[in-house]
Amino acid sequence: MQVSVETSQGLERKVHVSVPSNKIEEEVNSRLLTLSRKAKVAGFRPGKVPMNIIRKRFSNGVREEVARDLVQSSLYEALTDHNLTPAGAPSIEPKQLAAGEDFTYTAIFEIFPEINIKEIEQAEIEKVTANVSDADVDTMISKLQEQHKTWQKVERRPQSGDKVILDYKGFIDNEAFAGGENQQQELVLGSDSFIPGFEEALIDKPLHESFDIQVTFPSDYNQAELAGKQATFTITLHEVQAGETPELNDDFAQKFNIKDGGITALKKDIKDNMVRELARRVSAMNRDNVFDALMQANPFDLPKALVDKEIEHLNHEMYHRIFGTEHKDDEQIPELPRELFIKQAERRVHLGLLFAEYVKAHEIKPDEARVNQTIETLAQAYENPEELKQWYQGNKERLADVESLVMEEMVAEKAAESANVVLVEKTYDDIMNSRNEDNA
Repeated sequence: MQVSVETSQGLERKVHVSVPSNKIEEEVNSRLLTLSRKAKVAGFRPGKVPMNIIRKRFSNGVREEVARDLVQSSLYEALTDHNLTPAGAPSIEPKQLAAGEDFTYTAIFEIFPEINIKEIEQAEIEKVTANVSDADVDTMISKLQEQHKTWQKVERRPQSGDKVILDYKGFIDNEAFAGGENQQQELVLGSDSFIPGFEEALIDKPLHESFDIQVTFPSDYNQAELAGKQATFTITLHEVQAGETPELNDDFAQKFNIKDGGITALKKDIKDNMVRELARRVSAMNRDNVFDALMQANPFDLPKALVDKEIEHLNHEMYHRIFGTEHKDDEQIPELPRELFIKQAERRVHLGLLFAEYVKAHEIKPDEARVNQTIETLAQAYENPEELKQWYQGNKERLADVESLVMEEMVAEKAAESANVVLVEKTYDDIMNSRNEDNA
């Protein structure tokens, strides 16, 4: 067997393989002989069919079968001998296999990049700190009160804070646009649920009469075709509802399963949850800051096959998040624009390859005590902590998820040891309303 390796571009490799004809004919003859012992041909008893008939009838199919098997076995041998590891399934370009001729084919694939870890001694890394204040807790209580308002229909024009039920249809340059229409939509005025100016324009407008409002989409709107565009919306208000805020008393506390201690116990419970969530978010932000610096210090080519696979995964995630359906192995998912996922996919692939190499280079293993402590922390957010701990510890996959989180923390800590760490204090609101919570 002859093998040659061609470096075409970046990580792409072309492996040219040639298998001698005598080896092929030997295998074809062996399989035809085996087949002759059990082949059923009209006019002959099994095992008594002449070889010339066996060859005439079955040789083409057997030769194709041999070619397929030879690709698998010879390619594995070629990759092993040349120390090549494909980063995705190779694309095979075989030539026609003819009797008496060598079998040649070309396997095209990308290899994994060679990564030589560089530490981040010179990098300035921001380490965020934050606390939950009493004012933050009061703000959260107010939000809960807002969420538990009771609504009553009123016969008057809408005011800020009212809930309205409306129909709307949007136009840009007198043309209706996709997603700009809805009927019987509920909207709390002042909630900032719609684009700037929309809700304010509905205040003091008449009911049951069609009217137009003009608003401008933000320049950074998530639909590029609408960003910065001025739009006209035709509105019909059907109903106005005034909200009544519940009092802070024992009855309100019981809505959140607080049986004893009333509002004081509720505030403590809320603060505990806020502290846990804040700690999780701060930890994630700090890890991302370290990982960003590590990736910047370690650039390398990314296998397109891995990026494409990650884009497919993200496409599936978004589809199921939007439509709320469970993933099925055989389902056909519509492809959303590649541009939606490319940056995130590249980051995930870059970080994933770098992370694996960093762990190997520093021989980092998940600390069992930290894994147990992480499970303990996660469990405290639930009514029955012991049940949740058993839920994690009794399943290898769920336990592996916690171990992965601990490994991320350990890698980030190790990488940050030699960096220039700058402490930055932020508020609870700064952290929790950040739009860049999770890039990984």
